[in-house]
Amino acid sequence: DGSLFECNQIPLPARFDQTCQSWDMAFKDTKDSAFVVGQVWGRKQAKKFLLDQDRRKRTFSESVQGVRNLSSKWPNVLAKLVEDKANGPAIIDALKAELDGLIAIEPQGDKSARTMAVSPTIEAGDVYLPHPMVHPWVDDFLQEWTSFPNSAYKDQVDAGTQALDYLKSSKFEFAAVGETESSRSY
Repeated sequence: DGSLFECNQIPLPARFDQTCQSWDMAFKDTKDSAFVVGQVWGRKQAKKFLLDQDRRKRTFSESVQGVRNLSSKWPNVLAKLVEDKANGPAIIDALKAELDGLIAIEPQGDKSARTMAVSPTIEAGDVYLPHPMVHPWVDDFLQEWTSFPNSAYKDQVDAGTQALDYLKSSKFEFAAVGETESSRSY
């Protein structure tokens, strides 16, 4: 319903049952273009953790480099979900010989339907975000999600719903080491 509330901090798991990067791409870097958003998510049992995010307006080559950079920063996160829209297919094509785990994701339904599909996970309290004092971008993330579908941009929502859907429905289990700064709370 868009309301915010305080919740207890919990320790970040040292290991996750499953991890993924999730990318929402845009066509070009202009004043009015959408943002390119890359997120890193981890799942430990039913709990999902947003571990990192890279959000900026980018050209095609900057988008390719952004996927490289996040993959280098998170080498144990093998699954790299790329929305099969905008320049996502071209990004996959440019990186497929270089990076492992690039997965084209065909969006199912419109943005609202995809958000509704993952809302029970959020409503159940199974999604954890970093503290905004540690990662200031969390404030913009929350603003976009709480004003959806009326927010100016929807890129963080797109990347997030893609990851949450993948983490709840994937048939594969991957054990990945968590971030080295495991003392942070979420």
